[in-house]
Amino acid sequence: MNRNTIILLLVSTISMIIGVGLFQVFDAPTTTAETDELQTTSLASIPFVGLDDSRHELGDWQEPVIIVNFWAPWCVPCRREIPALIEIQKQYDSQVKVLGVAFDSVENIEDFERSLPMNYPSFIAGSKISMYSAAFGNSSGALPFTAFIDKNRELHSKHLGELTIEQMREKIAEML
Repeated sequence: MNRNTIILLLVSTISMIIGVGLFQVFDAPTTTAETDELQTTSLASIPFVGLDDSRHELGDWQEPVIIVNFWAPWCVPCRREIPALIEIQKQYDSQVKVLGVAFDSVENIEDFERSLPMNYPSFIAGSKISMYSAAFGNSSGALPFTAFIDKNRELHSKHLGELTIEQMREKIAEML
């Protein structure tokens, strides 16, 4: 094997180990109590924890459309998608509320937001990753993942992978 192949294999292996480690740290198993609570809870009462430890529920926002975007600062497609989410929040200010749920530490999220200021709130996934995955239908747990919630606070649609601004606008138009 040549040197470049060895370096590529080494970087890939290290990335995989880091990814598995982060998954173990941030993905505490959903308890039976959380599963039971989720089955009897509407999306409107799904909890969110702010970077400042403030507590919110999906029903706290009054806009007719809510976009919940699951992302991480280390996720390249997530980073590419954020400018489109910023533009959507600006363009549909009173009709759409974008919420970001980040899979990383508060410090890393805040560092990222200093480099790319976001005009919508970010929340920390923390130990609720499994609950969010079940509630919003992300069975793979992969990122980025976006859920579109309608005015009745029901899941209208979901998308795994990077979305373009045009795709976001199409989903919003279906709900307005």
